[in-house]
Amino acid sequence: MNPKTIARDGVNSMLGAFNLKLVRRKAYYADYRDYIPLQEMVDGAQQAGMSVGDYIDTRHNVPGATQATIDQMAALGAFNTKIDRVCEIGPGSGRYLEKIVQAYRPSYYEIYETADEWADWLIEKYGVTRQPADGTTLAATPSNSIDLVHNHKVLPGQPSVVILRYFLEMMRVVRKGGKIAFDIVTEDCMRDDIVDAWLSTGAGYQHYPCLVPKQFTIDFFCSRGFSFDGDFLIPMKPGMTNYLLFTKVESV
Repeated sequence: MNPKTIARDGVNSMLGAFNLKLVRRKAYYADYRDYIPLQEMVDGAQQAGMSVGDYIDTRHNVPGATQATIDQMAALGAFNTKIDRVCEIGPGSGRYLEKIVQAYRPSYYEIYETADEWADWLIEKYGVTRQPADGTTLAATPSNSIDLVHNHKVLPGQPSVVILRYFLEMMRVVRKGGKIAFDIVTEDCMRDDIVDAWLSTGAGYQHYPCLVPKQFTIDFFCSRGFSFDGDFLIPMKPGMTNYLLFTKVESV
């Protein structure tokens, strides 16, 4: 347990007599409109008898969506090779991280995360390595060093040029034979009824959700030494998001 956590718990033990609790002030992050507060989620999960990830699924998406994502990744072979070194971009609450760590026990797991309180919590709970995030690159990660690089609900909120930069960075850091998994909002996610839902709910903001053509993405990877393993759709309120998986077959 880190010193900040020890100090906080000590203060809270004294404040408990007055039915008070010390929590970190919610910070503003320019790349998110609705930042999910850590302590509220942790407390809610404990009261519900659920993991934090499953609780967030229930509160903010569709119950079981995270596990369904991992299961479909597995069905497409994402975990068929050695998964010892993992890089995740924007893990947030760690709900995908939790399931991969529990199921596959990688010896090294690094994260690029901008939310300090969630990053601190993930470091304490799972022993992950936090890398400095600049919002466009994976600069701290050596080339050809990662078995699985993945991200979830991150790229749909980025402008198209940033998405392309992340594509190239994921290609760079993954080893030959390694896997890349991510989701984007493609034309398959924009049926008329889903477009109506985005427009009527006002859920989109800034670049979210940014539409990226699926075939363009497949061609972008396959022309740079990757094979396309397949794709699937997962709910992302009020619509859907499209997961794509690739394997690095040539060093680039």
